[in-house]
Amino acid sequence: MHKPILFTATCVAIVGVAFAQVEASSSTIILDVDTARYAAPASQRVILQVGDQPRHITIGAQDEICVQLQRVAGNSEIISARVRALRPQLQDAAEVRLIAPDISPGTYRSTPWGLLLRALPDKTGNFEVSKALGTDNAPICTL
Repeated sequence: MHKPILFTATCVAIVGVAFAQVEASSSTIILDVDTARYAAPASQRVILQVGDQPRHITIGAQDEICVQLQRVAGNSEIISARVRALRPQLQDAAEVRLIAPDISPGTYRSTPWGLLLRALPDKTGNFEVSKALGTDNAPICTL
């Protein structure tokens, strides 16, 4: 009786680790960016490539950021965002871990100045164009 239960538990654990590695290895990430200000525009969904150059993103009429996704050196399971606010108030660049074994998928993370970021790995390859902003043509910026 214990052997089938132990075998099932082992299989579930192995599959869970495999899914976590696939999620972390995906190179296309959907990033939800929310200014977290009262009466601010709704969050902007952005499509980013891990390891791409920093991109200048406009969020609503008031906010602009420079953002880049990178894998943490020495640990390919962890993906962080380097982000800097350009408008309405210039902020220093900050690094925010978005995907890691100790972070639940879809959890909002915050910069020191209150910008909220949430990473959603692309599992389907299908993006709703009206809801997600592609960054292939976005200007390159400096962090």
